[in-house]
Amino acid sequence: MHVLKDEKLGVDREYVAVDRNAEVGEKIVIVEKSGSQDPYNEGDVFTVDDLSEINDCVQSAAAISDFSRKGTIFHTEYHVLEPTDIVHIDGERCRLEDRKAEVGESVIYVNKENGKSDGIDTVVTSVGAGMVDVLEYKDDSGEDVCSICHGYYYVLTPVQDAAEPKESDVITVLANLGAEVAELKRTVSRHQAEINALHEDKVRLGEQLAKVTADIGSKAELSGSFIADVIIGLKRAGL
Repeated sequence: MHVLKDEKLGVDREYVAVDRNAEVGEKIVIVEKSGSQDPYNEGDVFTVDDLSEINDCVQSAAAISDFSRKGTIFHTEYHVLEPTDIVHIDGERCRLEDRKAEVGESVIYVNKENGKSDGIDTVVTSVGAGMVDVLEYKDDSGEDVCSICHGYYYVLTPVQDAAEPKESDVITVLANLGAEVAELKRTVSRHQAEINALHEDKVRLGEQLAKVTADIGSKAELSGSFIADVIIGLKRAGL
């Protein structure tokens, strides 16, 4: 983001850098020098005054030097600065809005045909069918201005920057996070206890099954031996 004086509006304006070829009248910012002898450095801003015939560079009078008699700047050396709708008025960021103003809002005159302004902001005192009345001021030619026709001004709407988090907010977030972590730990412990209980039940069940199996085997052996003795006794008795 770059903040530069908009010569037409007469106020500081925010610009964004775009990687494309510039047109005459546009602002450019140097991003990479092609040679050490170039009379400019990265971050320097120029206005394009002319284009080269072979379209490989632009020319700016502000870049003229003994090394560059035409102020040549190659396309690979710059980015174009495109204006945004954000301007700076008395240190405050405002958005330029092309709409009908309301009483109490700030406005700035602009000639929509050529984009020029006197760069003076004022406040709307009343709104009529064809114009707004404003707090009287003198324009750049010294004339008193007390009204502006609709379509010949921008409404200046303050831009609310995102507030930085306060220390108390951070502490609250950390406290909430700690509470959530503690709850998760309690849940994990509860599930682990249930798993351990199920494992112990499984072990006890296995032991009980083993004991029952052993008992059944022992009883089966006793019953078989008893029956065999009875059969032998009967045979001896001739039965």
